Amino acid sequence: MYNYLIVSLLLIISSLLYIPIAKRFNIVDKPNHRSSHTKVTIRGGGIIFFIGALFFFLTTGLQYPFFFAGLTILAVVSFIDDLISLSALLRFSAQVIACLLLMYQSIDDYNLLFLLFLLIAAIAFVNAYNFMDGINGITGIYSIGVLCSLIYVDFYIIDYIEKDLLLYTLISIIIFGYFNFRKKAIFFAGDIGSVTLAFILVFAAYQLLIATDSPYVLLLFIVYGTDSLMTILKRFYLKEKLSEPHRHHIYQQLTDVKKIGHIKISVIYLVLQLIVSSVVITTFSYDLSVQWVITIITLIIFAGIYLTLNKMLMRSIQKEG
Repeated sequence: MYNYLIVSLLLIISSLLYIPIAKRFNIVDKPNHRSSHTKVTIRGGGIIFFIGALFFFLTTGLQYPFFFAGLTILAVVSFIDDLISLSALLRFSAQVIACLLLMYQSIDDYNLLFLLFLLIAAIAFVNAYNFMDGINGITGIYSIGVLCSLIYVDFYIIDYIEKDLLLYTLISIIIFGYFNFRKKAIFFAGDIGSVTLAFILVFAAYQLLIATDSPYVLLLFIVYGTDSLMTILKRFYLKEKLSEPHRHHIYQQLTDVKKIGHIKISVIYLVLQLIVSSVVITTFSYDLSVQWVITIITLIIFAGIYLTLNKMLMRSIQKEG
């Protein structure tokens, strides 16, 4: 309990100190044509996610050194990218190195083809999480739900990861939320926030996968995963370049077309994820064959939800046009 109080105080102080520093060095997010906000807001407040992980690393006998090395690489590169725009090649190279370190920390007994798949999946996860961080509160609120599920599994189903890594991350998001989960955010997570948070979550996901071989790992991220994957497929269908800015995510369209508030959309994403996560938790003891059936059915349902919402929103856009 003592450590939790210390890390909470450390993260609160870090957040309060970061605000004047960011203002002094003009670390701000200026609205553009693909933004969902209209006012200049401090960027990079998600640096406290890394600080929480650093506290874990230093107070637990330097646990998971290769994972933390990868996390540090991503945090540094992402923070620099928040200050000055870095080349896509440099960012991608950092992601590859970081994910290789994560896999070296986690995995040692899979064949080469599967390892390549896991590497691609880790990089895709980090980028998808970053792209989904497009409206105020969504990544923080959604990640609270994901972390609570991961923590519950670790405490009550199978011990697969050091609990404090998840708990310190949860604390950092809650403190971040005080400054961000509001109509007019004091600061945004920035790339350093969404990328480092994604890296911590993908590490937890891989640890759980190694411990269980369960397809349920997919379902613990089903809402973000569906929106990300289906949006990519939509952009392929529209023959758009994936590197170009867009407004095709469902959460973006709900904001633009239906004028639903950011926090309301974030809570919807959270509730949907919690519903699925509750199914995962209550059926985790089932055979893997049954888990695969439930996973496939759930994936089909969410793909259907995406297609239905997308069709409805497209009709609304056509009517307005």
